[in-house]
Order: sequence, then structure tokens, then C-alpha cells
Amino acid sequence: MIEKKNDVHAGSGAPAGDRHGGLQGRLTDAIVSGALAPGTRVDERGLAAAFGAGPAEVLRALDGLAAAGLIAVRRDGTRWVTALDGDRARDVVALFGDVWIGSVRRTMALLRTDDLAYLDELVDDVALAVRWRDGSAFGSGLRALAVAFARIEGNTERAELVGSLGTLLECVARRAGSVFDWSDVRTSVARIAVVLAERDATAMRTALMDLFDDVLPGIVDRAVTPALPLAAAS
Repeated sequence: MIEKKNDVHAGSGAPAGDRHGGLQGRLTDAIVSGALAPGTRVDERGLAAAFGAGPAEVLRALDGLAAAGLIAVRRDGTRWVTALDGDRARDVVALFGDVWIGSVRRTMALLRTDDLAYLDELVDDVALAVRWRDGSAFGSGLRALAVAFARIEGNTERAELVGSLGTLLECVARRAGSVFDWSDVRTSVARIAVVLAERDATAMRTALMDLFDDVLPGIVDRAVTPALPLAAAS
């Protein structure tokens, strides 16, 4: 059994209720927008002051960004912003899918009735975002759903990782906005809802693989321009 919606972000170290994943989401936005440019050395104290955060919160956020490949840690312990182009964005989103899919078999075997009802709520949130063509809510909904799967599995490390990787997906989906083809997204989310109700682990893995192999790459392509930094994409 897992806690309800307001505590979903706990698996990623982000404060509950923050729409974009807390400090990590705000830092991801800064990197994606170019406010923190590639090659910038990260000043932990400066970030803490700028964002009104404590040192421990800043370090947790930076660790999450490092897991997503947005921050590099050198041998001397200094942290630097990495270049984020279309290829890297696609790789991070694909890794998010791989890590999430890795939790499916055990999670589906452990589902209780209240867990299933909770996952149904999260899928409904994603479906509502699709209905309203809200890229930001779509990305955050997928992130919350992936974290919930990992927490039901009882894998805290996986929950933290999908939370970190999912933050980039939120930013990518937000940048893509309402310009991509929502029909494929709608079909994919509807399929996930059906197989969840059936508690079919194999079908759920297939549905998620279809989402990450056939649907999300197009969203990433809408958010980035190949061979250009993500921050330069229109």
C-alpha cells in the first residue's frame, strides 16, 4: 500500500504538491531554458540563496539532475551543467521508460485493491491532461505514475531514479505544448488504463513499451531541434 497523491513526490525527494517536482524541477527548467548554460560551474551556496533552499535540499536536487545526465560531477567534486541536445533528451526519456518498465512485473503481482484504485486515479489524471492537451500535466502525470509503480514494488532507489528522470520528461512535454499529435497519446493512455484494470503484467509492459518506443519520441522531437542545444529549440 502507498500513500495518496499529495505524497507521490516523496519518492523523488521533491516536496509534495509542487507542480514541477520542487527544486529539482526548477533547476531542470533553468538548464533547459539556458538560464544555466552548458559548461556553467554549479555554485551550491549560490543556488541555495537564489532558490531559498537549504544545502541538503540543493544537494538532493543536484544528485537527481546528475542521475538524469544534466549535471556532471568531476573528480575534484565540482559540478558542471552538461550540454543537453536532442539525442541526450531522447536517451533520458528512453531510460525513464526502461526503469519504469523494470518495475511492472513485481508491482502488478503485489497490487492490492487500494493500490489499484490509486493507480487508476493517476491514470485518470494523465487521461485528463491528454483531453485538455496539457503537455505539462501529461508529463507530471506520467512521472507520478512511474513513481507510484516503484513505490508499490517497494523499491525506493527505483522510485528516486524515475522521479529524477521524469522531471526532464515534464520539461520536454511542457515545451512541446499542444503542438504534437495527441491521438496516438490518447490511444496509448487508454490502453494502459485497460490493462491496469486486468492486472496483466505482460500486457502492461507491452503498453508501456509502445508508449516509450512509438509515442514519446515524437513528443521529444517536437520539443527539440536535432543537433541544436535543447535551450535553443523553439
